[in-house]
Amino acid sequence: MAAPPDVEALRQSEERFSLLVASVRDYAIFLLDPAGHVASWNEGAERIKGYRAAEILGRHFSVFYPPEAIATGVPAAALRAAEGEGWRLRRDGSRFWADAVLTALRDETGTLVGYAKVTRDLTERRRAEEERVVLATERAARRAAEAALREREAFLAAAAHELRTPLTSLRGFVQLLGRELRRAGPPDRERAARTLARVEQQTDRLGRLIARLLDTARLDADRLELEWDDVDLAALAADAVRAAELGADAGRLGFTGPSALPLRADALRLEQVLVNLLDNALKYAPEGPIAVEVDAPDAATARVRVRDRGPGVPPEHRARLFERFAQVPQDERRGGLGLGLYLSRQIAERHGGRLEAAFPPEGGTCFTLTLPRRGDPAAAPDA
Repeated sequence: MAAPPDVEALRQSEERFSLLVASVRDYAIFLLDPAGHVASWNEGAERIKGYRAAEILGRHFSVFYPPEAIATGVPAAALRAAEGEGWRLRRDGSRFWADAVLTALRDETGTLVGYAKVTRDLTERRRAEEERVVLATERAARRAAEAALREREAFLAAAAHELRTPLTSLRGFVQLLGRELRRAGPPDRERAARTLARVEQQTDRLGRLIARLLDTARLDADRLELEWDDVDLAALAADAVRAAELGADAGRLGFTGPSALPLRADALRLEQVLVNLLDNALKYAPEGPIAVEVDAPDAATARVRVRDRGPGVPPEHRARLFERFAQVPQDERRGGLGLGLYLSRQIAERHGGRLEAAFPPEGGTCFTLTLPRRGDPAAAPDA
């Protein structure tokens, strides 16, 4: 007796669907029983996973997972979730990157009757993505290396120029002094003294340039060490201002601060920072006044402000102000290694403090050095 038309149509539909699933090659489509054992197998599953139907039917689907996934309970968790991407194993033990979707199947009463699982092999896509990441990383590294090389070449050119300038001056002054000493009659002591003063000035400049280069190398090697001691910051700043006044117009530098402001610090390194800030102000504010202020905003903090009334720093160059070897256009015209502010900030941070720049609306630049008064962080009670 022939089946009713609707039953026959349903049977044919199921056959066509089964045929469709069985013939799909790009996706592994199979069923699991409620315990996770393989209950069906299609051509795509055989192609992707390497098992023939007779080899895999009835086996637990955990055989598709690598040992580390089994050890952490991934297969059991997969039966409670929708799965996702991850490593799977083929029959020969090789791995492939899979995108898996697991769907629970329930009858009309809500009883679990099994699972439908669809897996796609995304190994080639993942490999292509990884290759793109590697290429992008290599390109970025190459660009960074090229930029570093350009920066180094620019720095070496600047360093060679800056070192050559005092050396050339020294050679000229020494020649002048030699001629003065060799000329007939007694030497002009006043002229010889002026020449020696210029020799000393250029020698000091050369020494500062070399010291900055050495400090930069120590920072690169993380070997810039501090010698902690009891320091009077107010006295240190006042001395730096008096030394700067020797080479500046009278009345250009002003100092305000307490009679004393003790803290733990490296006195030589702090002096280096103060000299750098004052040199910077004198260079970029050649005419206006320079104010140096020392204070203690609270019991745990010491602060130094160096404020000039020069042209300031153009907004487009402010982000690079403390970078190593960075020079804004006016730096290049005035000369320099582009290391003073970089080293000053590094020294401040080694002290557990900070060095910041502000640009008041009325013009000029204000550098603020903030330091903890307790000193060496390693020696603090709560360290």
